[in-house]
Amino acid sequence: MEVLLDNVIPENHPRTFTTNASEHKDLIKIKQAVLAIEGVESIEFMDIVFPKQFKVTTSKMIEVRFVEEAVNDVGFNALPREFLSF
Repeated sequence: MEVLLDNVIPENHPRTFTTNASEHKDLIKIKQAVLAIEGVESIEFMDIVFPKQFKVTTSKMIEVRFVEEAVNDVGFNALPREFLSF
């Protein structure tokens, strides 16, 4: 089960993250930083929810921490949403 929670799974299994960024220019910085990670194919922002969320789609399995670190490097936070809700 940790494999699912600790990684972004490739192809049709995007992982959703929340972020504390709210300005359009900040979302662009996040998008550029995450797209620079090897294996990341696309990022889709969901602007109608609060806090802002984005989905990351990959071509290979990457660790969630790489996405978190890339977003932290541009000055914001990214928290993965869990697959299971209790």
